[in-house]
Amino acid sequence: MMWAGISEHHMTPLYHVRGNLNALVYRDQILRPQVLPMLRQIGPHAVPQGENAPPHRARLVDAFLQQVQINRMDWPANSPNMNPIEHAWDMLGRRVRENHAPPANLQQLLVLLQQEWQAIPQANLANIVHSMRDRCNECRQNRGSYTHH
Repeated sequence: MMWAGISEHHMTPLYHVRGNLNALVYRDQILRPQVLPMLRQIGPHAVPQGENAPPHRARLVDAFLQQVQINRMDWPANSPNMNPIEHAWDMLGRRVRENHAPPANLQQLLVLLQQEWQAIPQANLANIVHSMRDRCNECRQNRGSYTHH
């Protein structure tokens, strides 16, 4: 499993989650070292998004976010996957497939993913983030159903 965060002007390093992602791993390996520094770069009005995956919504994570005074975006329980990071994952996958032969093992794949993640232009990620308003509006118009995004 890989994890990364994007915003209009920032991106976190691509992080390889070894093993299962649970609330403790999410807090200690992702939120503290990855998310908090990025949010501080963005500024006081930054609002992180996360889906309703159990590690994202665990009490341990809620308590940590309250402790560090971070408000996150609420995510409807039965919503289509609207998170802009999904489009970044798609972009990353296409870049790896288009620019490289299939990797022979996990270590090669991790190296390719890192190379291509770092090569994604920030402007492409900004476009994804900017599309969020249109995606939300279309989702609302479709009464919570899927969008073309």
